[in-house]
Amino acid sequence: MQIKEIPRDALELGFRGARLPLTVAEKLLTRGDSSWPPALVFDKVEAGVKDIVGWATRDETLRASARLQRAEVTKREEAMAERAHAAEVEQQAEARAEARRDELATRREAVEDAEAERERQIEQAEREARERADKEAEAKRSATRTTAAKRKHAVSKRATRADAERLEAESQALRAEQAAVEARGETLDLDKAVQAKKSARRWR
Repeated sequence: MQIKEIPRDALELGFRGARLPLTVAEKLLTRGDSSWPPALVFDKVEAGVKDIVGWATRDETLRASARLQRAEVTKREEAMAERAHAAEVEQQAEARAEARRDELATRREAVEDAEAERERQIEQAEREARERADKEAEAKRSATRTTAAKRKHAVSKRATRADAERLEAESQALRAEQAAVEARGETLDLDKAVQAKKSARRWR
């Protein structure tokens, strides 16, 4: 075994022992998620220590391992950042979708309210139109009844006047006839008197 391998192996063994509780906690808490922040911090520290020890011992293998570990940590951080960004974008999209749903619900309620108000106004207008039509029909019927009553009254007055005139004419005719009868009666009485005088002269 070369001298350089001794610090390297000791360092690997030390970090493996130190990371063991963190590895157990990482598996229990994150179900194997390699982007757990405490694990990333530990891996960064481990890579830094390896780089320093490798530089001090001129162990290029250890420094290469440190560079690989840093690159892996960087990738894991980028993946974590991308997931966080994706989650943020998803949350923003969900928030926009929720806001849009609320807006659509509000607009739908406004449309439904406007439709209900429009139907109420139509029903009210129809009711008022029926009431006006009923009032107009009743006014026409009342006017017709009034006109008919006036006509009936006028006809009755004309009939009464005509009856009075007819009765007056009949009365005058009767009076004339009575006068004629009376005149004929007087004429007959005169004729009888004349005949009686003639008969008396003849018998003398």
